[in-house]
Amino acid sequence: MIVVSDTTPLISLLKIKRVDLLKELFGEVLIPQAVFDELTSDKRFQVEADQICQKEFIFVKRVNVPESVNILKRATGLDQGESEAIVLTDELKADILLMDEARGKNVSAQMGLSIMETIGK
Repeated sequence: MIVVSDTTPLISLLKIKRVDLLKELFGEVLIPQAVFDELTSDKRFQVEADQICQKEFIFVKRVNVPESVNILKRATGLDQGESEAIVLTDELKADILLMDEARGKNVSAQMGLSIMETIGK
């Protein structure tokens, strides 16, 4: 099973100290570079960043066509992380996209992607 995650589900699971649920449910999770950057760039959240870096089941994967990300961002107003997560999901024909933001979920649904929220909907 191929699973791609946006930033918010990871942050939510980190806050409740249950990010390992992703390993139990999916084995491994892919995140695009922008999501990794969002998770690790703010020095105020260094502990959380370290946790993400230490998880052997979370892998950073770059999108193949960065131009697609730019087009999606301009057309929808989504941020870089959401856009990369959607494009990566589409490129990989991933089984599930983990995403919580309403606008991102709407765009993903219009593209025919399978979405799962942090709470599992």
